[in-house]
Amino acid sequence: MQRKFIAIAKLILLAAILYWLAISFPKENWIALRDQPKHWGLLALALMTVMLANIISFLRWRMLVLTLGVPFTAVNAIRLGFLGCLFNLVSAGSVGGDLFKAIAAARQAEKKRPEVIGSVIVDRALGLLGLVMVAAVSLQFFGGGELSEQLDWIRRGAWLLSMIGLVSLGCVVIAGRHLPLKWLEKVPLIGSALYRMSQAGLILDSKPTLLISMIAISLLVHSLLTFSTFLISASLYSQHPTVAQHFLAIPPAIAAGALPLTPGGLGVQEIAIQKLFEQLPNISSEFSGIITAAMYRLMTFVVAGIGAIFYFYASSDIRALVKAPVEAT
Repeated sequence: MQRKFIAIAKLILLAAILYWLAISFPKENWIALRDQPKHWGLLALALMTVMLANIISFLRWRMLVLTLGVPFTAVNAIRLGFLGCLFNLVSAGSVGGDLFKAIAAARQAEKKRPEVIGSVIVDRALGLLGLVMVAAVSLQFFGGGELSEQLDWIRRGAWLLSMIGLVSLGCVVIAGRHLPLKWLEKVPLIGSALYRMSQAGLILDSKPTLLISMIAISLLVHSLLTFSTFLISASLYSQHPTVAQHFLAIPPAIAAGALPLTPGGLGVQEIAIQKLFEQLPNISSEFSGIITAAMYRLMTFVVAGIGAIFYFYASSDIRALVKAPVEAT
């Protein structure tokens, strides 16, 4: 009953946000989007940038799985990554895609299933840390000392979360094997699995080079995604925010979209992009953050569409691999 209530509440919230998005689009913006010249080359480049960022993130996860000693090809990592993007559209935030990848990959690693599931959690944590770090650095160095009160609070929060994340990972690298994790085995029924999943978090133990590489890749992924939104803005508007201004608004907005409120963060991310651009000075009146966000969302649908193609044209063994994660999700 509680699950149904939460699901209904989220659907109502999603409907309210979509309604807000619909009425917040001024008619003249719709006309401008339809009639204004578009730089199709920049739009194509933005789409390729989004695709590249996603593929890099899929291969980042593969690095962790290989470190566990599980044979995992780049093709499989990319295929499951795209399928995960597809499931993100029907789940809260970006949880569903992670759940799918965890279960699907675990089915390929019979002897290390809990560890592989744990690797997905570690990869997600590193990805979010990279996003928060991009937001912190951008707000610190691109703000020019003229941040609004709201953006200044976001900057402080981003730095705090970044420091907590880095210190925690540093503790794992330095003293991971000495952490008191054995108590997890005492949890009834699932204690053994929980303990083995926690061991995946110790992948980084005594591996500072791996940690630095993973963080660097996460920074690259979110920098590419942010730059793709700049390309979208440049393709739609002659007077558009600068690259620096996009780095001020987009990373915090993507972080908001990762919250488990609506399927795929739909609506939440768009509202955050619009509101954060409104916090920036010297933004042209012809520019609409919501339209840029809508075009970016459309590109994420294209990425998810590739996941659908992977599924519908997959061989029978891949369909069997997907079946259990679909039911679990």
